[in-house]
Amino acid sequence: MSTAEAPKPEDPTTPAEAIEGSGPKGSSLRALTIGALIALGVALLGVASLVFGSHHSSTDSSGSSGNLVTVGSHVPTFSLPALGGTGTVGVPADGGGNGRGAVLVFFASWCGPCQREMPALAAAVKDGVAGKAAVLGIDGQDTTAAAQAFVAKTGVTFPVGKDDIFAVTSGKFGFPGLPYTVFVNPKGIVTAVHPGAATPALVKAEASKIQ
Repeated sequence: MSTAEAPKPEDPTTPAEAIEGSGPKGSSLRALTIGALIALGVALLGVASLVFGSHHSSTDSSGSSGNLVTVGSHVPTFSLPALGGTGTVGVPADGGGNGRGAVLVFFASWCGPCQREMPALAAAVKDGVAGKAAVLGIDGQDTTAAAQAFVAKTGVTFPVGKDDIFAVTSGKFGFPGLPYTVFVNPKGIVTAVHPGAATPALVKAEASKIQ
């Protein structure tokens, strides 16, 4: 008497086979999977770009988080701890919208153009090149020791505020790097924004307009 043959167990499928399948249903599934993988890849690239951009901006100050201050706009108000002392440095407390014009010098010890501009600029300011306008320094992303050494070495005598995390330089003024010089009239209106190193002649010419 013949006996019925026992059914054989199915061969296990590999993950690839399970995804690929066969026939029209397998083709649809395969196309859907490929599309999903492409979409995932695009999404990951977008996330990586955002992460890199954020890191790049926070480490080398090449990116700005605020809108760039422009001529004719009201100067952003700010108050920073004074370098090497008590009190604060800012606008309008020390000028620019407080009945007195202001020259805002954005710099740092690690900035090459700042290193070149500051000795002559500091000497000219000490000699009165800015006239009645207040000259205020904003030192960005420096250690206190480095900032103090730079100020002492270059002969800076005007008040300097410490902008440790670029909250003012980038956050309020929108500057992507250093140096910058901003001129503000007694009503608090920006009259000039100068990127790069500022010469005594430039400061004299622009400061004469905000007396």
